[in-house]
Amino acid sequence: MILMISDLNRINIVDTIRRETASYLSRYAVSQEKKSITYGELLEKVEELSLFLVNECGIEEHYRVALLCEDSIEYIITALALLDIGAVMLPASPSLSSREFDSLCQRMEVNCVICQRSRDIFHKFVDLSEKLSIYNTGKKLQPLYNDGKKLQPFCKEEEVIDPAFIRFSSGTTGMSKGVLLTHSAIIQRTDAADERLKITESDTIAWFLSMSYHFVVTILLFLRRGAHIVLCGDSFPKGAAEAFQRHPPSFLYASPFHYTLMTRNNDFSGELLSNVRMAISTAMALEKKVAVEFMEKFHIALVQAYGIIEVGLPFINHRTDDEYIASVGQILPAYQMKLEDKDLDGRGRILLKGKGMFEGYVSPWQRREEWFDTGDIGEIKDGFLFICGRKKNLINFNGMKIFPEEVEQAMLQFEGIEEVKVYGETHRMYGQLPVAQYTVSGNVKEIDLGALKRFLKERLDIYKIPKEFVKTDIIEKTLSGKIQRC
Repeated sequence: MILMISDLNRINIVDTIRRETASYLSRYAVSQEKKSITYGELLEKVEELSLFLVNECGIEEHYRVALLCEDSIEYIITALALLDIGAVMLPASPSLSSREFDSLCQRMEVNCVICQRSRDIFHKFVDLSEKLSIYNTGKKLQPLYNDGKKLQPFCKEEEVIDPAFIRFSSGTTGMSKGVLLTHSAIIQRTDAADERLKITESDTIAWFLSMSYHFVVTILLFLRRGAHIVLCGDSFPKGAAEAFQRHPPSFLYASPFHYTLMTRNNDFSGELLSNVRMAISTAMALEKKVAVEFMEKFHIALVQAYGIIEVGLPFINHRTDDEYIASVGQILPAYQMKLEDKDLDGRGRILLKGKGMFEGYVSPWQRREEWFDTGDIGEIKDGFLFICGRKKNLINFNGMKIFPEEVEQAMLQFEGIEEVKVYGETHRMYGQLPVAQYTVSGNVKEIDLGALKRFLKERLDIYKIPKEFVKTDIIEKTLSGKIQRC
């Protein structure tokens, strides 16, 4: 136990991990390329760094600390050390621009930044060196900049007892918001997710996603259960295939993008994935085509999960029959859902509540309501939730509502189309016209638009078919991989 922590009754996720992994100290905790670290070694390094952060860096409880690092074993150690001392961790993606990172630091009133000593990341601090204390990760945390001023904890107007984590919302259509989670919420939402995931110390987790966007309900759950996390994202796909040979996975946690590449890449064989008991697909909607092709090659059903930073992982689908592949599943026992403002087809706004909810939004502080409005439109079939689209993305064509996501899913089934974005273009007479941007597969030069329209007529109401099709080289994405909406 860290000696500088005076409250022995505190609620802290790192204490929970220590307690729950006490019997697994000799087992591997995390592997990256050819390097592995046991739970005993991991927790020892966390304790050493925790002491250093307090005694040498002056970081204390409730300080807001941005962590700007590539995914690595060191990232996990640093994150756990920050949580251990009661600091509030703000994960920031290394792919953020300098301007975006500066804006986030100012809006979130960050006290301190911990970053990697790398040229790609270091340049982001040109405008911050006189405002923040900045340290780099490594064998020993060395100060890069320090203006000599004592760090100040953030204002406690929130009256939150055990703040732990501020994650930025995805911001697909506007400015992202800081979502505040507590240690209590993290423990509750990892417990809730594990009712369906059932992670054990025998699991080897193949990890592909960015820890800047996926950490709380996944990495921390895997650590709580004593599982072995294998980081596969650095040199994907070749590096992941090599990692699978060294550490055969039993559990995959990835996006449809990763599963598509595994299906198409010859480095991945059915034998390589023969130990997999569950393959979770998250971060973006799972297309039926991706799930079917993955099943055909590996004989493994992809399980779609519906994760929301404000709520947790309230839906995990367990049905793999044809009609339900696109569903996000039934709601987990720890949560409740209701649909409001339903239309004649039973589609309505998805509202959720349950264990492990966020406390509120930060800077400016806004405490959450009892029910969280996801902004998604959904419908229920036999108790299974289907996401129809985002309310703010709806296209109003002559009084008829069109979900861009529904049209995109239909177009993606057409041979030769790689990616699609459907949006509404303002029209004087009809309000909005549906327009589709699309990219083509590498070996395809042009799409037969007449054939595409006939294809869509068999799958969509006539009014939903885009009135214009625009070929483009790239579909813009957010940092978390979602389509960038206007």
